[in-house]
Amino acid sequence: MRREIAAVALASFLGITGAALADPSYVGEWVLNVQESKYPPGFPTITNHHMEVTKDDGTHIAYTDNFTVGNNPPAHSSFDGAYDGKPYKTSDGQMMAYFHTPTGYRDEYTSPNGTKGKDACDFSADKKRMTCHGEFTPPGATQPVTFLEVWDKTK
Repeated sequence: MRREIAAVALASFLGITGAALADPSYVGEWVLNVQESKYPPGFPTITNHHMEVTKDDGTHIAYTDNFTVGNNPPAHSSFDGAYDGKPYKTSDGQMMAYFHTPTGYRDEYTSPNGTKGKDACDFSADKKRMTCHGEFTPPGATQPVTFLEVWDKTK
């Protein structure tokens, strides 16, 4: 009997700690906090930037990213792929590779024009804010362009 109670107690403990230590989920609607995000001088204005993440189970992620850059028409990009570090094509032709981390995620990408970039994003303790440190290097550039984005979860 003691052995059974100990086994149940251990299973409960492992279940609780496993849930507590699980990677954060990115599922929901995220809106770029333009006031708290920091871009270099001359960077185009980004407006109406929101992402709808429909799946994030720690091994697979699916989302649609909607945004407007400068005076251009609204743009959209969708991704549906694994958190395995392998590149998958987005709907707008970028090759994205994602890595899930205990505090958020990392990504690396190559755009159709040859621009290469990466982001390191971490969630706040309450998982309602995401802070991303990013950089990209356009073709022919010798130094990356760095930026900081702050995202708020709205749903």
